[in-house]
Amino acid sequence: MPFSLNNEKVTSEEVLLEFDQPPATQKELWGYYLYYNGNNGYTIYGFMPIILQYLAYRGGFQPETPDIKGCPLEDTTRPCHVRWIHSPQGIPVSSMLLYLQSIAFSIQFFLFTTFSSLADYGRWNRYILLGSTLIGCVCQALPLALVNDDGSHWYWMMVIMCIGLISYGTSLAFYAAAFPNLSDNLPIVRQARANPCLSEKEKETVVERWRNHISAVSTVFSNIGFLLMSGLLSGISFVPWPYDFPPGVQPVLGNVPLYNFISTAVCAGYWALNAIPYFVWTPKGRKGRPLPKHANHLTLGWLSIIQAIREARKLRYLFMYILAYFMFSDAVSTITQMTTIIQGQLTSFSPQQNVLFGLVTAITSIIGCLLFLWISKTCHIRTKTTLMIILAFTGCIPIWGCFGIGHERFGIRTHHELWVLNIWQGLFTAPIWAWQQTMLAELIPKGKENLFFGLASVVNKASSWIGPVVIGAIAQSTHDLWKGWPFVLGLFVAAMVLVSLIDMDKAKLELIEYEKNLR
Repeated sequence: MPFSLNNEKVTSEEVLLEFDQPPATQKELWGYYLYYNGNNGYTIYGFMPIILQYLAYRGGFQPETPDIKGCPLEDTTRPCHVRWIHSPQGIPVSSMLLYLQSIAFSIQFFLFTTFSSLADYGRWNRYILLGSTLIGCVCQALPLALVNDDGSHWYWMMVIMCIGLISYGTSLAFYAAAFPNLSDNLPIVRQARANPCLSEKEKETVVERWRNHISAVSTVFSNIGFLLMSGLLSGISFVPWPYDFPPGVQPVLGNVPLYNFISTAVCAGYWALNAIPYFVWTPKGRKGRPLPKHANHLTLGWLSIIQAIREARKLRYLFMYILAYFMFSDAVSTITQMTTIIQGQLTSFSPQQNVLFGLVTAITSIIGCLLFLWISKTCHIRTKTTLMIILAFTGCIPIWGCFGIGHERFGIRTHHELWVLNIWQGLFTAPIWAWQQTMLAELIPKGKENLFFGLASVVNKASSWIGPVVIGAIAQSTHDLWKGWPFVLGLFVAAMVLVSLIDMDKAKLELIEYEKNLR
């Protein structure tokens, strides 16, 4: 157990007190897990995009009748445009959604570059995480204000979602940056580091094992939150509801547009409730070094990023991985955005169908994370190998989507395929974030976690606008979203080649040498 001490291998308890950080407690660890349980991303990638699509269709127009407001919700496969800057004929709703993602990620890039390194100092990590959590919860509840809107104010929903995406991305980045400190200060890890009987390799094995454990378990907790929310909301969707339903539509709440607005507010409350324990139970001593004298809060981040980039020659494998991360994180986020848009179109924005798909994804996500954790522990598979396997399976999705370019009944084109897609994404896409985080942590020097996690977040946001812009432009020019799948596939192939070239043993030697030079 991570909180039990075996004093047979440690000369005295005082040895464990030489660390700069207080030892992690069970409450702190549970608080960390619960935070991710609440901040599961369900509404930001589920209900909020569907609400925006729905309002945009109501407030948009068909290209052949630009003066008539509203697109038919009964046939969402037909082109629907919205007004856009410098576009007299408007742009497709799908392109608008993708451009919105690009705008949000671009803003995150500048925010992260400015403030990410502050997390290495004092309690800035806590303050930024708390602020982004509060803003994120408010943004997820705000769509309720548009519940009776006729589509005339769809752009307000776009603004709300943009701020929501920024706050959600910020919370994830600073949550992830806190994980190495928490893992490395588990009593069992501190004991191993202080044990003179263990070799450096044995110590690093203990560190890697518990980092993998916490990363995977926290991801499982995120998916448990996803499962609880989707299970609860799935049940509510079958409640009988009075409404002017079209013929053949089941008269239940899950088939009423109101359902999406209620659901996103419920998710906001769930995140807020689960975030409280982490901020209450984190020890006051869990903080970084003091802010340097004469340091400027606004320029520190940029100077730190420049400093991090200058370390590229000394930490070659770390930067090789960050470049690979640049590619596959963009590919994965673009897959999520494309499948959300496609799912909304194929289901005609049916709240009930989308929440049932979410329930399936939640269940398979938990299975996927636990399965890969069990396989890696049982078969002693290293982090890099596990990540490569997961990336390969996720890369099958864009291959599958490419078939949809020339086929109308295959290639993520049918309802039956959506069920398979959600199962596949749960099993193989969800675990990516746990193992990519662990691999990044293994390549980062001690004491530089927030700097390089911040750099990785900056790289993530810098890359994540590329896919949506390219796919949005392709969809705008061809009126066929499926023609964007080959680009996503290319990102996966390039990323996997780079990850395969990383030698983890040589990378560990680089870290040892780098840390020696820092002392």
